Amino acid sequence: MEEHPRTVFIIGASGAIGRRLVAYLCANNVRVIAAIRKTALPSSLSEYIHGGLLLQQFDVDVRDESTLDKAFATHPTIDAVWMLAAPLSIESARNPEKAEDVVIGGLRRLLSVMGRCGVHRICFSDSIGSYGSDAPRIGCTARWLIDHPEQDPGSVYGSQKRKCRHMMKKWVDENEQRSSRFAIIPGVLHTDDSWGDGTTEYVLEALKAAAYGTKYVCPIALDQTLPMVMRDDLVHGLYFLTFASESQIQEPQGGYAIAGLSFTPKELFREIHKIVPTFVWEIDENAASNPANIFASLWPDALSKIEAARDLEFLAQTISLSTIIRKILDAWRKRRVVVEQEDGEIESESKM
Repeated sequence: MEEHPRTVFIIGASGAIGRRLVAYLCANNVRVIAAIRKTALPSSLSEYIHGGLLLQQFDVDVRDESTLDKAFATHPTIDAVWMLAAPLSIESARNPEKAEDVVIGGLRRLLSVMGRCGVHRICFSDSIGSYGSDAPRIGCTARWLIDHPEQDPGSVYGSQKRKCRHMMKKWVDENEQRSSRFAIIPGVLHTDDSWGDGTTEYVLEALKAAAYGTKYVCPIALDQTLPMVMRDDLVHGLYFLTFASESQIQEPQGGYAIAGLSFTPKELFREIHKIVPTFVWEIDENAASNPANIFASLWPDALSKIEAARDLEFLAQTISLSTIIRKILDAWRKRRVVVEQEDGEIESESKM
């Protein structure tokens, strides 16, 4: 087996995680084939395209196996694949059939094509949504999911991820040259101006409201702890997981939690108030029945850091809540200034 992949194929390359993983791999001299449906990657990655490290393969849709066949035939030197394409928790609950076609159907088609093309390493983005109420609240490991295959995750989202783990295990068991790796990803924090419809995105929504001076209505119970990670830390962890040798991987099915920090809405709001004293929030009066709150109550409070530190030499660097808040608030404040300037210019032109 190729111990150190030279070319990595990424499904979901245009997503919030995918874009940063592409950039990090290229910055570390790894050749990346980015699977794209329609929209090109941002211009900030153009230096890697011009330098030959990044190739964009358009019209790739995991719901259409023929597009995967074409991509792998076009790029016959792929060593490892990242499957990042997946709707978030609330999106999956609202449209489970579509989510199943992307997540389960997409992985099934991908593994089929990889098998025919002789690509032996699959890496998969799993989630805290895979855990149900029986999971440990503190120090939760990826191994726990393997040891408790019948636990109820309490969501379509988690059930679909479980089916994917089973599918990868069967694929690996069919050929001793193959390997699978999966990352348990907590809530992902970043400075982008948009995000999907997930449970942990409440943090980003609250910080946007604080930056714009609007009231925030929180769907999560005030004392509900959830694990989070800054995206840059997450991408470092995914990189280490991709390139760890087989002898380093000690966890079953190559599963590792990518842990960052944990906090409650109460702790988040308290820290925001220190920076933005005018921040106003309230708890949604229907929070008890809100899907985000229901999912949050099922998930562990904190993921284990031990296994990734031991085998991958990974530890998150940004674990200060106040530092994270300031970083995201600064990004939103800069956007607000730009928007206000553009609005002012439009208003001035209209008066001329």
